[in-house]
Amino acid sequence: MLFKISENEKSLSTVRSEWKPKELELENLLVSLESNGSAQILSEAVFGEPLLLISNQVLTRTKKRADILALDRGGSGVIIELKRDFGLLGIETQALQYLADFSAYKGESFLSRFAPEKSQREDIFSFLGNEARVDEINKNSRIILVARAFDETVYSLGEWLSSKGVPFRCVAYTPVAVGSEKFVSFSIAFDRSVGALFPLTFTASAREPGYFWHNIARSDEAWWNFLISAGQIPACFDDLPGDQGERLLNRYVGGDVVIAYTKGFGAIGWGEVLAGNNYQLLKKGDKGDFLKGCCLHRRSVRWHSVAKKLNEAMPAEQVRKDFGIYHPISTSVSMDADNGKRLVEALTERFGA
Repeated sequence: MLFKISENEKSLSTVRSEWKPKELELENLLVSLESNGSAQILSEAVFGEPLLLISNQVLTRTKKRADILALDRGGSGVIIELKRDFGLLGIETQALQYLADFSAYKGESFLSRFAPEKSQREDIFSFLGNEARVDEINKNSRIILVARAFDETVYSLGEWLSSKGVPFRCVAYTPVAVGSEKFVSFSIAFDRSVGALFPLTFTASAREPGYFWHNIARSDEAWWNFLISAGQIPACFDDLPGDQGERLLNRYVGGDVVIAYTKGFGAIGWGEVLAGNNYQLLKKGDKGDFLKGCCLHRRSVRWHSVAKKLNEAMPAEQVRKDFGIYHPISTSVSMDADNGKRLVEALTERFGA
């Protein structure tokens, strides 16, 4: 719900809008939010987690069309069903029909059905992380519903479905037109996922250091040399406090090894995340604002071995072939520790200490 504050700032009034996007219009907006090359990652700000788009308007075996089919970070299939207005009892039944159809495809059969092209398979493993196995893909399935609002009966059925092992989430959206401009906001209205949206966990510092791809966001040599001299890795997103960029950089712990990647070139060096509270969000115009207002989230690293020029990079295809590590399609992707260690040794030999 969106409210307008009165001129004397003493009362609220509901903002009403005549703009009501159609289901297909809403679907197109959702799948266009973020992308990386051929792959599309559905926005974490909308769904509460990053999701890899597999297909939209995908046909079931009975020739019905599901709105969106995606994968989560754990390799589970996610059926996303959209409604223009209110989600009433019955919307989840339709989603369950799609779930029953798509959940039959697991592992290699899922890849053959929904990702037959080599590039599509590579995008899936790049998104899941290099520790993922084929047999884990779509091993489990779940549902996300998107609507203006939901009847309580939907939540009641969601409780029952989750108790039977079907994770269930509802996302409410509010469309608003102000003059010629249009806005839409999203919020999690109900969540009974296997992994709760805000689970009780130990802090990141409790885990052991690992190996990660880190995409530097721009294939620009001057930008890369700036990051080397500044001893930093960047994140972009909305460049606002608390957004995914801040959360991502704060997931690193001291001792994590990051292998820098840039699109079109490949692996361009590696470094070690420094311990301590050294995350910062720059302000536009600050000394380190090299990209003039973009990629303002930063974390300090100690670079150990780096390419001075981007064309010295180890190509992504060589990394995949020699080390079994797929290129990243998001900012940060974990990799198998043994393979990561071998890659680091090869990069040190290639670039020098």
